[in-house]
Amino acid sequence: MKNPSTYQAPTYLSSFITYDTSRYFQEMIAIEWRGQIQSSTQGRRFKIYYCGEYAADINLLVDQDDFPVVVYAEDVETQERILLFDYAKHGYNAMFCDEYEEEVLQAREGKVQELILNGENVFEVLVYAYHNIDYDDEMEEFLNEENEIELLSGEIITENELKRNGFDFFGMDVIDSNGNRQTLVEFELA
Repeated sequence: MKNPSTYQAPTYLSSFITYDTSRYFQEMIAIEWRGQIQSSTQGRRFKIYYCGEYAADINLLVDQDDFPVVVYAEDVETQERILLFDYAKHGYNAMFCDEYEEEVLQAREGKVQELILNGENVFEVLVYAYHNIDYDDEMEEFLNEENEIELLSGEIITENELKRNGFDFFGMDVIDSNGNRQTLVEFELA
Protein backbone atom coordinates (compact mmCIF):
# COMPACT_ATOMS: atom_id res chain seq x y z
CA MET A 1 0.00 0.00 0.00
CA LYS A 2 1.32 3.45 -0.82
CA ASN A 3 1.10 6.54 1.36
CA PRO A 4 -2.67 7.17 1.73
CA SER A 5 -2.16 10.87 2.49
CA THR A 6 -1.49 13.85 0.27
CA TYR A 7 1.28 14.80 2.76
CA GLN A 8 4.71 13.22 3.01
CA ALA A 9 6.25 11.80 6.17
CA PRO A 10 8.32 14.19 8.28
CA THR A 11 11.90 13.94 7.01
CA TYR A 12 13.30 12.56 10.26
CA LEU A 13 10.83 9.62 10.13
CA SER A 14 10.73 8.92 6.39
CA SER A 15 13.08 5.91 6.43
CA PHE A 16 11.13 4.27 9.29
CA ILE A 17 7.61 4.32 7.84
CA THR A 18 5.41 1.69 6.25
CA TYR A 19 1.83 1.91 5.02
CA ASP A 20 1.01 -1.75 4.40
CA THR A 21 -1.32 -2.53 7.33
CA SER A 22 -4.53 -1.16 5.83
CA ARG A 23 -6.58 -1.27 9.06
CA TYR A 24 -4.30 1.45 10.49
CA PHE A 25 -5.14 3.86 7.68
CA GLN A 26 -8.92 4.02 7.77
CA GLU A 27 -10.86 7.17 8.62
CA MET A 28 -8.05 9.63 7.97
CA ILE A 29 -8.89 13.32 7.70
CA ALA A 30 -7.84 15.57 4.82
CA ILE A 31 -5.07 17.41 6.71
CA GLU A 32 -3.56 14.23 8.17
CA TRP A 33 -0.42 12.26 7.43
CA ARG A 34 -0.12 8.87 9.17
CA GLY A 35 2.47 6.09 9.16
CA GLN A 36 3.37 2.87 10.97
CA ILE A 37 6.88 2.69 12.41
CA GLN A 38 9.21 -0.06 11.29
CA SER A 39 12.93 -0.42 11.98
CA SER A 40 15.59 -0.59 9.29
CA THR A 41 15.27 -4.41 9.48
CA GLN A 42 11.44 -4.15 9.07
CA GLY A 43 10.82 -4.87 12.75
CA ARG A 44 7.46 -3.60 14.00
CA ARG A 45 7.58 -4.55 17.66
CA PHE A 46 9.07 -1.91 19.92
CA LYS A 47 9.72 -0.98 23.49
CA ILE A 48 8.91 2.69 24.05
CA TYR A 49 11.20 4.97 26.04
CA TYR A 50 10.32 8.52 26.99
CA CYS A 51 11.27 11.53 29.03
CA GLY A 52 8.15 13.14 30.37
CA GLU A 53 5.34 12.09 32.61
CA TYR A 54 2.58 9.63 31.87
CA ALA A 55 -0.55 11.45 33.06
CA ALA A 56 -2.87 8.59 34.05
CA ASP A 57 -5.88 10.91 34.33
CA ILE A 58 -5.72 11.69 30.59
CA ASN A 59 -3.70 8.63 29.44
CA LEU A 60 -1.11 10.76 27.63
CA LEU A 61 2.55 11.67 27.90
CA VAL A 62 3.07 15.28 29.01
CA ASP A 63 6.07 17.46 29.77
CA GLN A 64 7.77 16.77 33.08
CA ASP A 65 8.87 19.86 35.04
CA ASP A 66 10.93 21.87 32.54
CA PHE A 67 11.72 18.89 30.33
CA PRO A 68 9.93 18.80 26.97
CA VAL A 69 8.66 15.34 26.02
CA VAL A 70 10.90 13.09 23.94
CA VAL A 71 9.83 9.58 22.80
CA TYR A 72 11.92 6.76 21.31
CA ALA A 73 11.02 3.33 19.93
CA GLU A 74 13.51 0.49 20.35
CA ASP A 75 13.24 -2.58 18.10
CA VAL A 76 12.86 -5.58 20.43
CA GLU A 77 15.03 -7.78 18.16
CA THR A 78 17.88 -5.46 17.16
CA GLN A 79 17.71 -2.72 19.83
CA GLU A 80 17.79 -0.12 17.05
CA ARG A 81 16.51 3.11 18.60
CA ILE A 82 14.31 5.47 16.58
CA LEU A 83 13.48 9.01 17.67
CA LEU A 84 9.69 9.25 17.27
CA PHE A 85 9.06 12.72 18.63
CA ASP A 86 10.95 15.47 20.42
CA TYR A 87 8.85 18.46 21.46
CA ALA A 88 12.02 20.59 21.40
CA LYS A 89 12.89 19.63 17.78
CA HIS A 90 9.79 18.67 15.84
CA GLY A 91 6.84 20.62 14.49
CA TYR A 92 5.99 24.27 14.00
CA ASN A 93 6.67 25.49 17.56
CA ALA A 94 10.15 23.95 17.65
CA MET A 95 10.94 25.39 14.24
CA PHE A 96 9.73 28.96 14.86
CA CYS A 97 8.66 29.63 18.48
CA ASP A 98 10.15 27.64 21.36
CA GLU A 99 13.80 27.48 22.38
CA TYR A 100 15.29 25.33 25.14
CA GLU A 101 18.64 25.53 26.91
CA GLU A 102 21.04 22.83 25.74
CA GLU A 103 21.62 21.77 29.37
CA VAL A 104 17.90 21.05 29.76
CA LEU A 105 17.81 18.97 26.59
CA GLN A 106 20.90 16.97 27.61
CA ALA A 107 19.56 16.43 31.15
CA ARG A 108 16.51 14.64 29.72
CA GLU A 109 18.65 11.63 28.80
CA GLY A 110 19.05 10.84 32.49
CA LYS A 111 15.27 10.90 32.92
CA VAL A 112 14.33 8.45 30.13
CA GLN A 113 12.11 5.59 31.28
CA GLU A 114 10.42 2.60 29.69
CA LEU A 115 6.70 2.68 28.98
CA ILE A 116 4.60 -0.03 30.55
CA LEU A 117 0.84 0.08 29.89
CA ASN A 118 -1.54 -2.47 31.36
CA GLY A 119 1.41 -4.74 32.12
CA GLU A 120 2.71 -4.67 28.52
CA ASN A 121 5.96 -3.16 27.28
CA VAL A 122 6.06 -4.18 23.58
CA PHE A 123 3.97 -2.34 21.02
CA GLU A 124 3.38 -1.54 17.38
CA VAL A 125 3.51 2.21 16.79
CA LEU A 126 1.46 4.59 14.63
CA VAL A 127 2.45 8.23 14.30
CA TYR A 128 0.44 11.01 12.70
CA ALA A 129 0.70 14.71 12.00
CA TYR A 130 -1.83 17.36 11.00
CA HIS A 131 -1.08 20.12 8.54
CA ASN A 132 -3.45 23.04 9.15
CA ILE A 133 -1.01 25.67 7.87
CA ASP A 134 -1.19 26.40 4.14
CA TYR A 135 2.47 27.12 3.49
CA ASP A 136 1.81 27.82 -0.19
CA ASP A 137 -0.45 30.76 0.71
CA GLU A 138 1.66 31.96 3.64
CA MET A 139 5.20 31.35 2.34
CA GLU A 140 6.13 35.05 2.40
CA GLU A 141 5.79 35.06 6.21
CA PHE A 142 8.53 32.45 6.58
CA LEU A 143 11.18 34.07 4.37
CA ASN A 144 14.10 36.08 5.71
CA GLU A 145 15.74 39.05 3.93
CA GLU A 146 17.55 36.67 1.57
CA ASN A 147 14.26 34.90 0.67
CA GLU A 148 15.34 31.80 2.60
CA ILE A 149 13.33 29.86 5.16
CA GLU A 150 15.27 30.34 8.37
CA LEU A 151 14.40 28.47 11.54
CA LEU A 152 14.69 29.83 15.06
CA SER A 153 17.95 27.88 15.34
CA GLY A 154 19.38 29.73 12.32
CA GLU A 155 19.19 26.63 10.12
CA ILE A 156 18.10 27.25 6.53
CA ILE A 157 15.62 24.72 5.11
CA THR A 158 13.86 24.14 1.81
CA GLU A 159 10.19 24.72 1.08
CA ASN A 160 9.69 20.94 0.91
CA GLU A 161 11.26 20.49 4.38
CA LEU A 162 8.99 23.23 5.74
CA LYS A 163 5.89 21.50 4.39
CA ARG A 164 6.95 18.06 5.70
CA ASN A 165 8.28 19.12 9.11
CA GLY A 166 6.17 22.19 9.93
CA PHE A 167 3.18 20.20 11.16
CA ASP A 168 1.00 21.85 13.79
CA PHE A 169 -0.19 18.69 15.57
CA PHE A 170 1.56 15.42 16.35
CA GLY A 171 0.08 12.23 17.74
CA MET A 172 1.17 8.69 18.45
CA ASP A 173 -0.79 5.52 19.15
CA VAL A 174 0.57 2.24 20.49
CA ILE A 175 -0.98 -1.17 19.84
CA ASP A 176 -0.37 -3.97 22.36
CA SER A 177 -0.11 -7.71 21.72
CA ASN A 178 -3.90 -8.08 22.07
CA GLY A 179 -4.58 -5.48 19.39
CA ASN A 180 -5.65 -2.82 21.89
CA ARG A 181 -4.85 0.63 20.50
CA GLN A 182 -4.20 3.57 22.80
CA THR A 183 -3.26 7.15 22.05
CA LEU A 184 -0.06 8.01 23.89
CA VAL A 185 0.95 11.43 22.50
CA GLU A 186 -1.16 14.39 21.36
CA PHE A 187 0.46 17.79 21.01
CA GLU A 188 -0.76 20.97 19.34
CA LEU A 189 2.33 22.60 17.93
CA ALA A 190 1.26 26.01 16.64
